[in-house]
This record gives sequence, C-alpha cells and structure tokens, in this order.
Amino acid sequence: MVKHLAAAMLLLVACVRPLAALEFNQGFVRGLPPTQTTTAAFFTVRNSQQESWVLNRVISPAASRVEIHEHVNSGDTLQMRQRESLTIPAGEEVVFEPGGLHLMLMGLTAPLREGDSVRLEFHSETGAVAEAVFPVISVINEHHHHRHH
Repeated sequence: MVKHLAAAMLLLVACVRPLAALEFNQGFVRGLPPTQTTTAAFFTVRNSQQESWVLNRVISPAASRVEIHEHVNSGDTLQMRQRESLTIPAGEEVVFEPGGLHLMLMGLTAPLREGDSVRLEFHSETGAVAEAVFPVISVINEHHHHRHH
C-alpha cells in the first residue's frame, strides 16, 4: 500500500507544470456584439525572473485558438501580423495594446459579455505556464467611457 501511494505521489509530482513568475496588469478582453467570433486581449506583462521568458503558445477555454499579433507599418499601411513567439526579457515589461502587440482570440466558444472573465494560459518554450484571468470590457462601454473623459 505504501509503495502504491509513493508511486502515485511521484506520478502526481511529474505531472505538475512549473508556474512562471509573470505578473499581469491592466488586462482585459474586448467585449463585442454576440455575432462576433473573434476578439482581442490587451494587458501589461512583467517578467520578474532572472532569465528571459519565451512565450510560444497561449490557450483559453473561451476560444478555439489564441494568436500573438502585432501591427507593423509597411509603407503607407498598417498591417497585422501573427508572431510565432515573443521574448519577454528578464526584469522587463511588455505591453499588449491596441495598435501594437495584442492577443487575438479566434473561434470564440460563447459570446463574451461585459462582466464575464476569460482565463488564459501562457506557455513558454521550456514548458513553464503562467495563468491570468482578464475581465471582459464591452466596446460600447469603452467608447462611452472615453467620450466623457
């Protein structure tokens, strides 16, 4: 019995993924009309580790796929381009914002409404995982808010 318990404990420890020391601030997912199947997430992430953290995959139960995108000036046009990975340097912050880096949540599994929250898992190339939960903020409320300030 003790052998089986010890074996089970070792298996459990082997399945636990290391959590990354990433700090997320000012995060939100843009709420859109219920007919939309794609939205974006914006936030600031700080890497408090001693080593760079290479983000190579983001997953969420709210979407069938999540991609890292950036806006790039190409001559006279602003183009959105997918990135396969993103390095977050040790001790530094990276800002995901409209018109710059951002996450695209595609194939939404359900409409996102004001007050909902979205869980995201950030995976590094070393297998570390960081989790964050962002509130959904409606585009209608976002525009209304900015108009009066």
